Amino acid sequence: MTRCPHPLLRYPLAFLFVVAAWFLLVPALDMPVQELQGNVLLSLRATAALTALAACYYLCYLPRLYVNRTDMYAILFLGWVTAGRFLWPGLASAVRYDELLQAAMLYAALRIIFTAERRTMTLLLMLLCVLGIYEAWVGIRQIYGFAQSNHGLFRITGTLFNPGPYAGFIAPVFVCAAACVARYRFAERALRTWGSLRRLRAGVLLWGVAPYLLGWVAALMTVVVLPASMSRAALVAAAVGCGALAFRVWNVRGRFRYVYRAHPLRVGVLSGLAVLLLAGVGAGAYHIKRPSAEGRLLMWKIDTQIMLRHPLCGAGIGNFAGAFGEEQARYFASEERPKAETQVAGCPEAGFNEFLQTGAETGAGGLVLLLLITGSAIVSQLRRGAPFGYGLLAVAVFACFSYPWGVLPLRLLFVVLLAGTCSKRVVPIPGRGHVVVLLALAGCLVCWTGLCSRYARRVEARRQWSEVRIWPNSGRYDYLVEDGPRYHDALQGDFRFLYDYGYALHKTGSYRQSNEILREGMRISSDPMFWNIAGRNYEMLGDVAAAELAYLHAHRMIPDRVYPLYLLAKLYLADGQTEKAFATACRVIAHKPKVESVQTREMQAELRKLLEMPPSGEIRE
Repeated sequence: MTRCPHPLLRYPLAFLFVVAAWFLLVPALDMPVQELQGNVLLSLRATAALTALAACYYLCYLPRLYVNRTDMYAILFLGWVTAGRFLWPGLASAVRYDELLQAAMLYAALRIIFTAERRTMTLLLMLLCVLGIYEAWVGIRQIYGFAQSNHGLFRITGTLFNPGPYAGFIAPVFVCAAACVARYRFAERALRTWGSLRRLRAGVLLWGVAPYLLGWVAALMTVVVLPASMSRAALVAAAVGCGALAFRVWNVRGRFRYVYRAHPLRVGVLSGLAVLLLAGVGAGAYHIKRPSAEGRLLMWKIDTQIMLRHPLCGAGIGNFAGAFGEEQARYFASEERPKAETQVAGCPEAGFNEFLQTGAETGAGGLVLLLLITGSAIVSQLRRGAPFGYGLLAVAVFACFSYPWGVLPLRLLFVVLLAGTCSKRVVPIPGRGHVVVLLALAGCLVCWTGLCSRYARRVEARRQWSEVRIWPNSGRYDYLVEDGPRYHDALQGDFRFLYDYGYALHKTGSYRQSNEILREGMRISSDPMFWNIAGRNYEMLGDVAAAELAYLHAHRMIPDRVYPLYLLAKLYLADGQTEKAFATACRVIAHKPKVESVQTREMQAELRKLLEMPPSGEIRE
């Protein structure tokens, strides 16, 4: 049975928990760019503080811990990914695995704290409401022009780099706030008169009235900015979460049965109209941003094909983007595809479906375990009516359409909501579990030291490289070539660094070394520019056949881009293959890209001069 410590110890621990949770989430939300920043180090320090605090809670409360279904699935998932990390390593696997280690440490610490002191969940719920209020306030100021967004193409981003992740944070917080209002609605009676409010004790105000008021404010403010984000995934996630909440709070199923028995025909007609209305709303949401929706459908198709090609162990964590580029090139090379698909093909860093991406990286086993983790946690919390359960449901729905676990604040939010689960207890920790738990927490802190040192090295290398990479604007690519080897080990999982470094080597004439770096980038990126620059390197080395294959592969990756064909036509021209040069130039000129640009028109104009000569005649550059 859990021991209740003295209030002089209980409340300082609660205060320290709020402080640690604050430094976990607040710095993570300060993410104006998508690149690696120092905010990850602050979240790591907060993770270590929460781990140490979990040990303090355990020693003070001595709770009897149980391993539930979600815990077992999480342990199996960690073991599965760990095996894949070392059996099939990749350049970016270390970064992805370190993200998973931080999530595992945070999950274990929060599970112990929540089990020892249940009120910490209420404190964390209120903190989420406060952060939701702040993010909504920032978004409102951006909408009306009183604050600048972090993206030049979008008016509202909050403190994040894109309206997508911003909406991905706002939607679960809105659902949690609505669930908080429903759970603490008994506080409404205390707020009717000032006299009844004055008679309440401080504990009732803190644990009952405060969550109710914060929930109302957070729900009202977040629901205002959510439609302005124009994120359909977030709107669907919020609708599903609120729908599940309404079913439980208002007993929709029981009321529907009662009304249906009384008026079956009327209810049947209204239900049919409701289904048609939902179908119309879905069709409208699809056509509002149809190219985006078709692009995601194509990405999901490629994700599935990657998983089918590597069904057992996947392509390896961190290797998704490289496998995506290869699979998409194979997809378009196999047969003629509809123009709608070729126009929406891109080079994404993520799969825009976390479950499919996990399956592509870790195989069917990882996908099944992730579904079991998420599903068991959601079911157990919805049965209890916990606000975290509805928020976790919204996060899971949003993860089906976006990339929340690739963004630090959304990944931490998912772990926080997941740790609040209390599914059916099945395996109690043995009698000497105190020693086991403390040793496990000590092991987490030992792992944290290595984790923090690796992240610190990456952050510092990224900061220094961002200062160096401005020199190409002045034509000084030799500076990048000089400093590239120094940062290669720390940034070998960053495709942006590999491209900058490889391109600098190309510009300075180190063609073979450039191709070595570019090949590393091809393994972790789906951007065809790696293949374009590699083709130019082969061309400069005199390997025309390899250059031709590189340009063709780059074109198959994204058929809507004409730059690879432009380079290919120039290659044929320089090699004296006039027939092929003429045919390729015709393809470039006849092609109508989805988005025209000045560069595209310049390439087409240059190749039009090629068509002025007969295909069998001599063509000069």
